[in-house]
Amino acid sequence: MNDNITTEEYLGDRKHLFSEKLRKYEDKIVDFIVDIGRRKRVNPKMLKISSYLFVHGGLTQKELQELTGFSMGTISTYLSVMIGMGRFQKKRIPKTHTYKYSYSGTLEDMTTSGIDIMVSSLSSMDVYLNSKKKDLEKCIEQGKKGAEHLYQRINQLLYIFEFYKTEFFEPITT
Repeated sequence: MNDNITTEEYLGDRKHLFSEKLRKYEDKIVDFIVDIGRRKRVNPKMLKISSYLFVHGGLTQKELQELTGFSMGTISTYLSVMIGMGRFQKKRIPKTHTYKYSYSGTLEDMTTSGIDIMVSSLSSMDVYLNSKKKDLEKCIEQGKKGAEHLYQRINQLLYIFEFYKTEFFEPITT
């Protein structure tokens, strides 16, 4: 941003910071990051704000309001919390009373967390499905309608999980 212009001049009357085509990419990335965070039970508003900061590199409160639709109070509150967490920073835009907020972690930090969540999710789902398989075996013996079908679907899921574990998460040996 040029030091000689105000934030309002910088934003103009644009309703979005990216072009139409890039908005779709931005939305997918934000949705992906928000989905990862939801699995960790992170506050959805905080996720959305942090996702936009990650995607854009740095934004003002006004830009965040424009992108998220949240009130300035909500944005201000969450930014304060996020800065206190240590992964976000606040820098004053020269010659203005406006601050730019940014994510100070790395892409590696974010994706490593995502992979950890995925592995954890697969493992817990694996345990859950195996326990349900045992329950379904009893239901099959009792002749309950649909039990055999559900049992087969669970076996298919477990097969896929095993494939993912061996192909993506097991150490590679040469």
